Amino acid sequence: MKELRRHIRLVGLCLMGLFGLWMLYFCYSTYFYGGRWFANPYNTRISSKKQSVIAGTITDAAGEVLAYTDAAGERHYAQDEATRRAVSHVVGDDGAKVANGVETFHAQYLLGFNSNVLERLADVIRGQQQRGDDIQLTISAELSRTIAEAFPEGRLGAVVVLNYRTGDVLAMVSKGDFDPENMDEALANEEAGALVNRATQGLYPPGSVFKIVTLASALSSMPGVEERTFLCTGQLAVDRSVVTDAGDAVHGEQTLVQAFSNSCNNVFASLALDLGYQTLGLTAQTMGFNDNFLFRDLVVYNSSYPIDDKSLDDLAWSGVGQGRVLVTPLHMAMIAGAVANDGQMMEPRLLKAVVTPQGQTRSRLSGSAVYAEAMTPQVAQIIADYMVTTVQGGTARQAAISGYRVGGKTGSAEASDDKTIDTHAWFAGFVQDDEHPLAVAVVVEFGGSGGSVAAPLARIALEKAISLGL
Repeated sequence: MKELRRHIRLVGLCLMGLFGLWMLYFCYSTYFYGGRWFANPYNTRISSKKQSVIAGTITDAAGEVLAYTDAAGERHYAQDEATRRAVSHVVGDDGAKVANGVETFHAQYLLGFNSNVLERLADVIRGQQQRGDDIQLTISAELSRTIAEAFPEGRLGAVVVLNYRTGDVLAMVSKGDFDPENMDEALANEEAGALVNRATQGLYPPGSVFKIVTLASALSSMPGVEERTFLCTGQLAVDRSVVTDAGDAVHGEQTLVQAFSNSCNNVFASLALDLGYQTLGLTAQTMGFNDNFLFRDLVVYNSSYPIDDKSLDDLAWSGVGQGRVLVTPLHMAMIAGAVANDGQMMEPRLLKAVVTPQGQTRSRLSGSAVYAEAMTPQVAQIIADYMVTTVQGGTARQAAISGYRVGGKTGSAEASDDKTIDTHAWFAGFVQDDEHPLAVAVVVEFGGSGGSVAAPLARIALEKAISLGL
C-alpha cells in the first residue's frame, strides 16, 4: 500500500510539473505571439467589433490621412490613388486581405480593444458610439510616393528606408501594389502577388549585398586579412562548380577593399571557404539570419543562412549571397543601418503614436530598441569605409549624393540556374549623417544590374528623405 501511495504521489508530482510547464509555455506564447494571434483575419472578435466600433484614423508621420471612417461608417483611404498604392501594403485593407497590414495587425488599437472601462462608460453616458484609437505611423507618405513613382515601370520589388538610430520605418514600398479602394481589382491580381508585401515577406537571394556579412566575418575572425592581397583569375574551382564574376570579369591582384569595391566573387567565395560554415554562419546569425523575428510593430519573415555543412560548393556560393541564402529587403536595410550605427542593429518601428478619442496618448507605445549588437564598432567602421569607397569609385557610384557620406553595396543576384534570366538588382546602403541617419535597401526583381538599376533608385529615395528633413 505504501508503495502504491508513493507511486500515486510521484505521478501527481509529474502531472503538476507538466501543468506548470504548459502554463509557462502558454504565458510565453501569449507574450510573444499574442498580437499575431489576435491579428489573425479569422479572429471573429475583430469582425464583430467592426460592427459596433468606429475604427480610428491612420496617418503618416506628418499627419497626412491614410485611412479613415466616414460618417456612414464606411472605411476609406488616402484621397489620391498614388498615395493609396504607395502605402497599400503598410496600411493594409479593411477586409484583412493583406496579411499583417496596420489595419489588421494593430486592430486592437483601431477598434478600441485597449480602451478602459472609464472611456467606454463615457461613451455610454454621452450616447456616442465607441470609437477606436487613432494611429500615427513613422512612414512618410510623400517619400513613399516619390519611391513608387521612381520604381522601374512594370517591375516588382521593394524599397525600404529606415532611420538607423531609432529604427523608424520611413518608407516601405512594395511593387506590385494595389488600390485598397478597389479590392476587386486587387483580388483579380492576387496570383501576381499584388497583395504580398515584398519588403517584409519577399525572401530573395541577396547576391553581393551579402558580402557585407562575409566581410564582417572575415574582419572578426581572420587576423591580418586587411593586409592581405588576393588574386582573381576570373574562375575559382571549388569542388563540383566554378565560381565566376559578373561578365566573366578578371580583377587580378587586389586588396580586400578593392575586392569589396569591385564586388569580386572569387575573393569572397574564397573567404567563405577559409571561414567555414560554422564561423560564417555564426556571423550571419548574429546579424539576424535564422532568427525568429518577433518585432512589436510589424511582422517580418525570417531570413535564412545554411549552416548544415552541405558541400564546399554551397559554402563558397553562400559567401557571395547565392545558393540557399535568403533575405528580406527590410532585414537588408537593418544590416546596412547597423554598419552606419557602430554595429548596433535597431528593431524596426512603425508606430509613432497611438492616441485615444479623448486626445490622450496610450502608455503602451513602442520605444526604440536595439535588436542586436551585429558587429563591433571597429568592424562596423571598417565596413562603412569600404562601402563609402564602393560608392565613390566602385560598383555603387550611381548612389552618390553630393555633400553627404554615402556608403553602399550593389548586388546582382541569380534567381535561376538559367543565365538567360535577368538577375535581381540589389542595393543596400546608408547616409552616415547626424541629421539624416538613413539606411536603405532596394531590390528590383529581374532588374539586372544592381549598380545601374537599384543604386539610382536608392539615391532618389535618400535624396528625397534628406529634402524632407528625415
